[in-house]
Amino acid sequence: MLVLVGLVLSLVPADALTVFPPKFQVGKVNGDVVIKCNTSEQRVTWTQNGEPEPMAELVAKGQTLTILGLDLPAAGNYSCWAGTVLLDTTYVVVSGTREERLNVSCQAESYRGSFRCSWAGPSSAVFRARLTRSDGSLGEWVLATSGHGQFSASFVDPSFCPFAEELHPLRLQLEGLSDTSYLSFSSHFFIRDIVRPDPPQELTVQRRGERLHLAWAPPASWPLPKSYFALLYRLQYELPNGTQVDEYVEGAEQTLLPELARRVRIRCRDPYAKPAWSPWTAWQEADVAQQPRLRAR
Repeated sequence: MLVLVGLVLSLVPADALTVFPPKFQVGKVNGDVVIKCNTSEQRVTWTQNGEPEPMAELVAKGQTLTILGLDLPAAGNYSCWAGTVLLDTTYVVVSGTREERLNVSCQAESYRGSFRCSWAGPSSAVFRARLTRSDGSLGEWVLATSGHGQFSASFVDPSFCPFAEELHPLRLQLEGLSDTSYLSFSSHFFIRDIVRPDPPQELTVQRRGERLHLAWAPPASWPLPKSYFALLYRLQYELPNGTQVDEYVEGAEQTLLPELARRVRIRCRDPYAKPAWSPWTAWQEADVAQQPRLRAR
């Protein structure tokens, strides 16, 4: 879990943004904001949110518009026109005035350089994010998906090498726009610190004399070779009286358990780093001889 600090401003009711505007400008409360119309036209007219009479105090001069004393009602989409022809638009927002703690959680399935980040934010906001990769290059902006105030985005670092030591952390930069406000924050982290494998697969349980033979396979998303990308497995089996017993296996994909074990499940993690355990597989009854592919729970 990555804890980031961003600037957040209380919102006023308005229609929520659905896309990140291609051109925006951030101003301070009660400060002046100068907007430039990207055109060769010398005489232009301006609208705010489609209204010909903006709520802000404005000074227009040629291709520039100055908003005097920016406040929340003055935020919004400013468009310049030549008659009925739209020339340019700029979305104006207000920078934050107080700090609020935001939690951003990033997780990778394996050491392939891809991962996903998620965070909570204002439901009326849109977010975009990008990476500064380990080789110093900048990634493209990625528009975050959202639902009920939860946001997420997926990333790939093409310069990441799973066989090399991570010497430089990745930098994740996020920007958010609400109907009136601007948010910006960033964090640095190593992929090795956010890896959480998928659950093991193909767990089978067979009786062999007075013992139970368990066999399984690593997650399909886990890189090869196994000798280099080892996994530590944690088996948990339940006795007839309800007691649960843990057993750890490393460097193997099979083991024997007491016959009296009633059911069993398994999870895994990288034994040489500090990532979290994978989700558990579903419980499998010990008296079932078939070999289904298990789902994560």
